[in-house]
Amino acid sequence: MGKRLNGLILRLGLFILAATVGSGAVLDSSAAAAGVCPDGGGKLPKECAKEIRVYNNTPRKIWVVLQASIQLTDAVSCPRTEPGTGGDVWLQAALGKYDECLAVNSNYYAFINGTRGIEEDGFISIDVPWWSKRQKSDKGDRYIDWWRGARVIIFDDKTAFKEIYDALKDNPTVPFVSGSPKPACDSNMDGNKCQNVAIFEVTPEAEIAPHLPFQLNEFTFADVCRVLPSGDFILPCGDNHPGGFIDFNQNYNVSNVDQVYLPLAMEPVRKPANVGYMGTTMSVKKFRNKLAKFTNADDRPDNPRWPIYNNPEQDGGENFYPKAGIRVPSAQSVMAYYMNPTNFPDGKTPTIIPKDKPKFTDFMIDQWKDCTSATPDTCNRSQVDLYTSVDDAFKANYKKYIDTCPDNKVPDFLKPVGNGSRPKMTTYLTFIYGWVPFNVACGNDELPVAGTKPPASRALLNYFEMQYNFEVLNKRSEWFNPYTQLVHADAKDGGLAASAYAFSIDDHASFLSNNGGSTSGGLIFTVGGPKGLANGKQHAPPVPSVYRWYDFSVGLGAPAKGGPYWKKYGICSETADTRFPTEEKGGFVFGIDPARTKINANNPCPITLTDTAGRKYQFIIKSAQAPGSTLPQKPIWPEFSPPPGLQYNPDILDCPTKAGFVSPDKWCRFTVQLAKPNPNALDNPLRQFEIAVRSPLPD
Repeated sequence: MGKRLNGLILRLGLFILAATVGSGAVLDSSAAAAGVCPDGGGKLPKECAKEIRVYNNTPRKIWVVLQASIQLTDAVSCPRTEPGTGGDVWLQAALGKYDECLAVNSNYYAFINGTRGIEEDGFISIDVPWWSKRQKSDKGDRYIDWWRGARVIIFDDKTAFKEIYDALKDNPTVPFVSGSPKPACDSNMDGNKCQNVAIFEVTPEAEIAPHLPFQLNEFTFADVCRVLPSGDFILPCGDNHPGGFIDFNQNYNVSNVDQVYLPLAMEPVRKPANVGYMGTTMSVKKFRNKLAKFTNADDRPDNPRWPIYNNPEQDGGENFYPKAGIRVPSAQSVMAYYMNPTNFPDGKTPTIIPKDKPKFTDFMIDQWKDCTSATPDTCNRSQVDLYTSVDDAFKANYKKYIDTCPDNKVPDFLKPVGNGSRPKMTTYLTFIYGWVPFNVACGNDELPVAGTKPPASRALLNYFEMQYNFEVLNKRSEWFNPYTQLVHADAKDGGLAASAYAFSIDDHASFLSNNGGSTSGGLIFTVGGPKGLANGKQHAPPVPSVYRWYDFSVGLGAPAKGGPYWKKYGICSETADTRFPTEEKGGFVFGIDPARTKINANNPCPITLTDTAGRKYQFIIKSAQAPGSTLPQKPIWPEFSPPPGLQYNPDILDCPTKAGFVSPDKWCRFTVQLAKPNPNALDNPLRQFEIAVRSPLPD
């Protein structure tokens, strides 16, 4: 949904941001001469094309569209100084043409099988090259980039699909130069139902609009060192320069940021097939029953408990999209709609119903007001500090926006209300649920990120905790975002149990990056079931991240080659019930935040582990103080001098002897604990709070 909120939403999941290095970095001329997938007239390396495979496990046809996206971002020597400028650093790296911007000004749709679609139990497979070269373009596009920020869009209602297809079918397909690579049916795949791929430049009337029922999925193939507006660049960079090629990894997610419509799973094309799927393999029927129960749309179709996208009846009594199911907007999309309502093309039918906010949306607004007030009334006391810190961050960002953006550029829906500290509440919460700065028509500071020094960075961590507060609060009326619960909660709790983006920075649960192993790689999409997946098990959640200002880290020793390997873990638990990612055979490092776990003598924190040989391990953290958000921070543990034979403080860490667990003398007693609480060393590694344990015992 590229037009969403006039481009307000910045999705962070497809690109992992690391430390920036240098300013005004200069491109190495020798690196600029080499392209990894060059346009030299010869055959491209096999790595320069990846496979997209889509299986239809639904009870009727589906239609698949591959979208190559507009590329107007900061590129080498091509800064994005104003709308419509910039280039494509992905194409620069592929072609080795760093002296050209290679901007892509249009979206492109590749229709697979046209209106024939994919039959029930069928699948299609296409080869997708990094780029295609056009013969001619009025907009100046010489190349199409199929790999950066690409999308697979899936319809299960033919009327909805034909709305965009019919807008383009009479246009000429894109003309390519002779010999140019382009998306095509994979002729080597047995059973492949792909018959043809037709590629069109997207015109405004064919853009996929918010009223259409579809499921969006996103991916980026290859890693390239991004170029920042300042000329800085982000490590790691393969050639140590901005725009440098890093690797052919595939980065992907199932996106429910805007809406949830179809049950979809994604798995890499990879040998060995040791990476599980993202998303869900739930059947369409069960999936839609969950959506109906969450929204109460079956019992109250015109006034559901949670808003739904409209599918209005036509004069004959049939729905506008007769085969479409229920479609549920995210919390951010709900607030965005009530901030600035939109209609169907008829100009009068609301895109989302009910037209006026339902009670549960009002509950969310009322809860925000109460939890951020000076004297909260019904707000759960454990949530007040979380809400307040996020509120402070957004109020500061809004003030900067209002102070620096000329009044005639500020849209009406963003004008200050009340005491002037924020816009109207639906607008304010739209930006909060999207975690985006106020920047419409004017630039503005970015919001805090995890690496920001205290106290600002605490707001982001508190925001994550708010999004998942359904895990600790029993009342739905107290949840910050019921939609997050719908996407992530277990099926027995009414959720979809999906590893998918529920909000814009939900990459902890929803983003993967890996390579194709012994293949050139690609992605498998299955709709409505597991058939077609090579691994077939849901990918394990990532281990908890380490936030350097607030966490202490626990490092697990890397196993010897051939194993045994770490299998499961439990944090502050007597049970190891959370899987480690199975494709990773090394050690793991996870973070623990004492402000959340409240580790003390009355509430110690057992770390319980199992390995693939079936053995159980445990140590107990007896105390850990929250460092706080003010500078200088408090030490998590005091500095110590360990007694003979130990490398940890026995007042802080205990190695228990328990039946069924590995003996402390064989494993736990070799644990190393670091406590370097230098409060003045915020910018270097001298401030460290770490626990490091040995690898699993050999067989």
